[in-house]
Amino acid sequence: MKTLLLVRHASSGCNDMSLADRFRPVDARGERELAWLARCARDHGALLQLIVSSPAQRAMATARVLAEAAGLRGDEVRADDRLYEGGARRLLDLVAGFDDECTHAAVVGHNPELADLGRHFATAITHLPSAGMVVLRFDAGSWRDAVRGRATHAVLDAPLLPRTPVPPITHPGISA
Repeated sequence: MKTLLLVRHASSGCNDMSLADRFRPVDARGERELAWLARCARDHGALLQLIVSSPAQRAMATARVLAEAAGLRGDEVRADDRLYEGGARRLLDLVAGFDDECTHAAVVGHNPELADLGRHFATAITHLPSAGMVVLRFDAGSWRDAVRGRATHAVLDAPLLPRTPVPPITHPGISA
């Protein structure tokens, strides 16, 4: 059994044109979203063993909050450039390469890639709001098998949205 959390970074809302996109920080709204996200991760019983994040500042801040909620150290979060400008296919490759000893993992990144990846496992996922989280469970012994679309459970949670179970149907547009 594998559990994968897809988490979009908290809001940044930074309009400082002197900052490159990668260095945009979480704003006040994002800080509130991070508090919600920590509670939500605990509510889902996220026993995370691995967190891989986009290297963008707002994504890493989000990943560190998840790590703390899971009892991991912030320095245990791995940054991976594929989560910054990778596309859904590269994200599938990233997840497929996770160590199979790991049963609970999270990826923290950006739209549209995360929404596309979520849609691969549940076609009802059309958008992932800021600090939104998709919890996916797979009846699979390996991450390679999991990314082939064998999700048995999918839930979308986001600030200001009710918890939404979604049907775990493989999206035909992305193949493993």
